[in-house]
Amino acid sequence: MSGRGAQDHIPPLAPFPASNKRGSLGANVYEGYLDSWLSSIEFRLRLSDGDFAKVQFSQSTSDAEFLRSLLECASHERWALSRSQKERLLLKRAYMLLKRLLLGTDVPFDFKDSKLVSMLCLVSSVYGSIADLKTTIHSLWARDKVQMSSAIESWKRITSESLSAQPYQETVSETLRLFNPFLKVSPEAGLVLMTGSDYIESLMEAYSRSCGLPGALELPKLLTENLFYCLRSLMSDGLQNSSLLLDHLFHLKSETDRATKSNASTPTLCSSLVCQTSFLRHLAADSSVTSGKRGQSLFDALTAYRQNSAHLYPAPGPRRRKPAKGKARADIPEAMHIHKASQVSQVHELFPNLSNNYILRLLDHFNDDPEAVIAALLEPDSLPPSLRESNGSETLSISFDGPAHDLAPRPTPPLLPQRKSVFDGDDFDRLQISAQRLHKGRKEIKIEEDGGDEHVRRKAAIMAALAAFDSDDDERDDSYDVADVGGTVDSTVDTDSRSKPEHQLDQNLHEESLFRAWKDNEELFARDSKTRASTIRQDLKRQTGMSDEQLEGWAIMLKKNQKLQDRLEHKYSALGTFRGNQTELAATRWQDDTAEESEEAGSSNPDGRIGQARSRGRGRAHGRGGSTAGPSGDASTQAARKRKEQGRGRGGANHGRREGRTRKIGRGMAGPAS
Repeated sequence: MSGRGAQDHIPPLAPFPASNKRGSLGANVYEGYLDSWLSSIEFRLRLSDGDFAKVQFSQSTSDAEFLRSLLECASHERWALSRSQKERLLLKRAYMLLKRLLLGTDVPFDFKDSKLVSMLCLVSSVYGSIADLKTTIHSLWARDKVQMSSAIESWKRITSESLSAQPYQETVSETLRLFNPFLKVSPEAGLVLMTGSDYIESLMEAYSRSCGLPGALELPKLLTENLFYCLRSLMSDGLQNSSLLLDHLFHLKSETDRATKSNASTPTLCSSLVCQTSFLRHLAADSSVTSGKRGQSLFDALTAYRQNSAHLYPAPGPRRRKPAKGKARADIPEAMHIHKASQVSQVHELFPNLSNNYILRLLDHFNDDPEAVIAALLEPDSLPPSLRESNGSETLSISFDGPAHDLAPRPTPPLLPQRKSVFDGDDFDRLQISAQRLHKGRKEIKIEEDGGDEHVRRKAAIMAALAAFDSDDDERDDSYDVADVGGTVDSTVDTDSRSKPEHQLDQNLHEESLFRAWKDNEELFARDSKTRASTIRQDLKRQTGMSDEQLEGWAIMLKKNQKLQDRLEHKYSALGTFRGNQTELAATRWQDDTAEESEEAGSSNPDGRIGQARSRGRGRAHGRGGSTAGPSGDASTQAARKRKEQGRGRGGANHGRREGRTRKIGRGMAGPAS
């Protein structure tokens, strides 16, 4: 068809209706609209470049308006979840029409700057997952860089004014939400935004103000995402500008340090960038930035700042997954690998009319690269002649009718094994038991009854004996308990005639030497080879006759027992040694070594000085040295205990006999009372 005939017979594309209008249309009417759009777009794609440009010029950008209305509806997530097969096919053909409109005509550049940017933002939000879109946007920048830069500069100026406006405007969040997908696929736009420091300053100011606003909960996240894509655009291939990137990072870090000097617990745009995004990982992988001294020092500073600000962004807890209930679909026999099936489905998203076998041949030709297959299908001239025409009759031999069932007759399988027990076939099992043998609850069994289980009758006899036993009938005789006999059992006297272990005797014998050595230097008992080989340790071993393990074990146990340390300190301290002063006056006459004569001697003294001295010494084992609290093997301790027991018998009455009997019982030398 020639150019003039094409212009006369191609109708313009009507705008795509909004969601509220689509609901009022009938199902048949809406299906007719979809068929009309699909056929019209397919006819436009078959036109030559000259005829296609003439059609766009004659129809006053009707195709662009249709694409804009379609993308606005497609950007809503609610419609994305309920698209039919024809609607998905319409979106795929619309992308092919859009690509030809952007690269083959002057229609998009007839828009104003704001209209062009909004159009590109809608395209990026809907087709951002397509790898070919980034190549298309790059070709669009190469075609007319001046007008694209002018459009981005206009958007930058309007957005900076909105970010600095008071009060907070809700349209800013919507603007950033639509622009960030375009910034992700167009690093050239990020380079334009990063030219100068005014835009990054407006982002920092807006972030500091939005943290305290209750209605701007989503704005800090959008600002962080926008800054991340802007800085990442300076690292992309072909646009690497490490000097500009380091300048912006240094400015960002210096402004952050000045803002957090007064309050370090306030989140900033820099802390959100390094803690909530993977920017530092990308920065470390960029050798052109971290190879220099300036870049490495700045990277180390940002890493340290991330560690100090990690508490401001706690990691979310693990999501609780619902347990599987086993309600999945039945397994279907698969004829291809799951990875290969995912690649085929990825190509099917854009080209649903192609057969599976043809897509598999394309994947084999392009080394299992679905993006390369899609790019080749968008430009069919690049395909080899053997793969240029697809046969619609080709199908992949996969059966989705479910598993086949073999209905051949088979013998009946044997029955399942039945449960058996020792009570099978008894009277109760055959329902022949009498009613007298049935009872509810625990059966009462008497001892005099004949028959029955012998174990049950014995148990009943024991329970009857326990029930007849009265615990208060035979009260225990406590006449000679230790607390009631009026005396005490001397537990300090060692009546055990068995030989003591040799190491215990040696330890008590050399206790003073060990304690004084431990007090002088605790490191003498250290458990290392250097201390064991020292001269002081060898002398101590020869003096005590103990091995290194015994010495070290004694020191460890002494260090753990504070009461033992206090006792040895009191026993071997300087307070207990003789200082040369006389503390008591001894009698000049001869007297027996008994407490009674000692007291008589003290009382017969006319002036009473000797008696007073003797009485003062009675608190310290009667002034003769020794203590009843000393070790049992010491001779002075035994003598002190003997003098103490001798003084107890002066009271007369029955106390002496009772205490004597108590000592005999305590030593196991007398039997029980008759």
